[in-house]
Amino acid sequence: MQTFFQTNRQRVQPHTPGVRVMLLTDHVESRTGRLLADYGSVVDTAEDIEDAVSAILDDPFGYDLFVMDCDGFGGIAGAEQAISTLIAGDAKMRVMLVSREFDVPAYPLGRRTAVCLPEDVSDTSFRIGFDHVLRDRAAIAMN
Repeated sequence: MQTFFQTNRQRVQPHTPGVRVMLLTDHVESRTGRLLADYGSVVDTAEDIEDAVSAILDDPFGYDLFVMDCDGFGGIAGAEQAISTLIAGDAKMRVMLVSREFDVPAYPLGRRTAVCLPEDVSDTSFRIGFDHVLRDRAAIAMN
């Protein structure tokens, strides 16, 4: 179990390059996509919920992470719909949600719970969320 404390001297756990990400966004050149690419992730982008969900469910290799810029797709309600469809299709990947509806970052300890980040989250907090949601993958790579 990992716990992150918010301090001015926080250390971020190293991320794992090569993470396969499905990014659902209504902005082709989104900040979220740029940050994910800067971490060495392989980012596939969709601009439609149905396209993103279909790509995830039809992918033979499986995505490591689904990231959704929620505000262009009905906010949190749209995210809940997308996640419900993925669960019904037996998709198994981690989830990060970005929305102006979130007041503060949430890094839940549950393995099947999404990391939730405000739209204006700092780069450091976004990185913490990325590493936190993929903590199991990083632990496997270190062994």
